Amino acid sequence: MHEVLIIGGGPAGLTAGMYCRMRKMSALVVDSGRVGGQLVSVYGDKPVHDWPGVHDIIANELAQRLIDHAKALEVEMTGNQKVEEVTSGGEAGFDVVARDVVTKEERRHRASSLIVAIGGGAFEPRKLKVPGEDGLSEEALTYRMPDKAKVAGKKVVVVGGGDSGLESAQAAHEAGAKVTMIQAMDRFTGMESNIDLVNRMEIPRHFSTRVRQIDAEGGRIQAVWAATKGVSDPMRLECDYLVVNIGAAPNLDAVRSWGIEVESNLIKVDCSMRTSVEGVFACGDIVTYEGKYKLLLTAASEGCVAAQSAYLHVRKPQRLTMTDLWT
Repeated sequence: MHEVLIIGGGPAGLTAGMYCRMRKMSALVVDSGRVGGQLVSVYGDKPVHDWPGVHDIIANELAQRLIDHAKALEVEMTGNQKVEEVTSGGEAGFDVVARDVVTKEERRHRASSLIVAIGGGAFEPRKLKVPGEDGLSEEALTYRMPDKAKVAGKKVVVVGGGDSGLESAQAAHEAGAKVTMIQAMDRFTGMESNIDLVNRMEIPRHFSTRVRQIDAEGGRIQAVWAATKGVSDPMRLECDYLVVNIGAAPNLDAVRSWGIEVESNLIKVDCSMRTSVEGVFACGDIVTYEGKYKLLLTAASEGCVAAQSAYLHVRKPQRLTMTDLWT
């Protein structure tokens, strides 16, 4: 039985695990995919510019540094285990049922407390819902950051004008692709630095425009049809590879079944990362509270706070001081 079981192995979950171990608590991190979270599953080759103390680092490398740090502190970690059931046993803690996503075998864990840090793992990418979209593989269409090897030398259309779309366009351009952007709004909505870079690259863009149809044959895309507001005839854009970055919708059916209160499809927490269930804490992109701002930095900070709250819940010390940390 572990004192803390952490569901999710992204920056928030890994940081929570580190601070649990600094308190000499037994901690297990369980992830449904690869430990490292979106840094490895979505943004692998993307440069990260907003991690304090590091001006420029590739997402995969940052994830590995976090994993290595957690291993050095003896945080137990396991991937490819999707948590399906959580049952509270009161003072006896929690019974957790997970399933191996590869072998389908059931795995059972017990813990005195839980930290939910599922982040992007609870989000499903929004689709265009247009003719020709269904049935296309990752060789023709992605809803995440494009693999540079797959887009090199191709005609790429990027749908979306937020930071994800802007960064996807930059990555494809740097890989040697001929990139065109489509944005439903009349402007880009990402950070100014990303907009400036796309402007310097002189990447063509179509504002107030929506994709209406995808021409595909044999699993390969030939073109994308798009309609611009105020223009009667749709335009045809030649396309070999399509990138759709128009957001994601959370699926919290499992979390609701665990009895945790959800607000606007996110887990509601207080300033101590406490959820509505005693002994269950949450952190990272999946949580909401007043003033919440989604960044790697805030995810790590919330992981630290969740770990301290779990320590108070499990160990029940007379007082909490940072001098107790095992460093």
